[in-house]
Amino acid sequence: MSIKLSGNGRWESSRMMLPQHKEGINHRLNKIGLKRKPELHEDELQIVMENIGISFKRKTEICVTIYGEYELQDLIGVVTSINPYRQNFKIELVDGFEFIDFAEVIKADLREEN
Repeated sequence: MSIKLSGNGRWESSRMMLPQHKEGINHRLNKIGLKRKPELHEDELQIVMENIGISFKRKTEICVTIYGEYELQDLIGVVTSINPYRQNFKIELVDGFEFIDFAEVIKADLREEN
């Protein structure tokens, strides 16, 4: 028997998805409350990375929006370290700190200094 037909190989070897199937998947995800991660354009990614770098260099506050399966989360703080090998950064919050993967970031806006 060929590898393609063994197990779930027939479906896994096919990378084509019909629009009706995609609509059905989206409908089921919406029904149970899961959110799909929005894909960022290259320009948006560049702006996010620049704002994270500016917050790190100037020690200014930043508002980072993070993707979650059920809801988006906003964190406000100062970026204290960037780790390019682990693809994450550390943000110092009012009540502690958090490590955030670059892939989870949807938006990063610098806060206005008063």
